Amino acid sequence: MTTKQKILTTSLQLFNTIGYANISSKTISETIGISYGNLCYHFPKKDDIVMRLHQNFLDEMDESMLNLKGEIFEFDFMLRSLENLMNLTYKYRFLLLNGYDITLKHLPIKQRTMERSKVYSNIIYKISKFLIENGYMHDNLSDKQLKLKLHGLLIIFNSWVADKAVFSELAFEENKDHTKYYIQLLFSMISSALTKKGIKAFSTAYDRILNKNIQD
Repeated sequence: MTTKQKILTTSLQLFNTIGYANISSKTISETIGISYGNLCYHFPKKDDIVMRLHQNFLDEMDESMLNLKGEIFEFDFMLRSLENLMNLTYKYRFLLLNGYDITLKHLPIKQRTMERSKVYSNIIYKISKFLIENGYMHDNLSDKQLKLKLHGLLIIFNSWVADKAVFSELAFEENKDHTKYYIQLLFSMISSALTKKGIKAFSTAYDRILNKNIQD
């Protein structure tokens, strides 16, 4: 691992566990065991580290979303992709936990986030239309109603990390898989829009993946 990679890896860990606002570049350099000058050679400011981590997050998210779009006919793949996406947001959770402050301070991050949000919303919309056309979702929703429902799902997806951080002791049983809890929550939000065929397909795929993970 190069020094630059060590800086990014250590910074991500510290931002996630101690808090973005509580960590300085000096703390990062001391944790790694390099000089402050060496760190500043690679990243002159802490803001530069944040910008790089955010770009890494977007790059990984883009890859996952494009894979999801390409395999929407496989329910197992869709659910695995959703789980991977949620694990990815948790990997970079400081960006969500501190999202308001970070986007206020870093206008490019806000712009990139808004641009990607439009792309992701469009992918999810196309997936929903696929489900409707193939009898997995009811076709009685207007285009506006469908987009409102999808927006609600995105709000949950973008805020589940904060919900977990604040309410985990109230919401979860000990040793419960939190990611799967929120997948179930997302599923419950759209279940009323699914046909019997859709509910059966999603439930079967979910049970298969859950049982596989338990065996693994």
